[in-house]
Amino acid sequence: MSGYHSFELCYLAAVYTNFLITKHPMDFYFKPLPNSFPDGILRVAPDILPPDSVAIASVEIDGQPYENFDAQQLTVQLPDTQERVKVKVRLIPTH
Repeated sequence: MSGYHSFELCYLAAVYTNFLITKHPMDFYFKPLPNSFPDGILRVAPDILPPDSVAIASVEIDGQPYENFDAQQLTVQLPDTQERVKVKVRLIPTH
């Protein structure tokens, strides 16, 4: 359990520092199971950030550019497939 809290603290420190202080983008990686999200929507918003402080700049699915996302809502519409895909999402600070 102590490891979990240490990892969470490091993650949140990186998120807050990059987005709110240094204004650097961050890449987030996901590998969702097929049909594991309602309506196939992957929500990628980091925890506890001020509203509208980040947006999606780009998405890749299996290394290829992917355009089916909502930059402001921080959601990605996953492709309809029975295969597990690799999703890379670049978030950028908006302020």
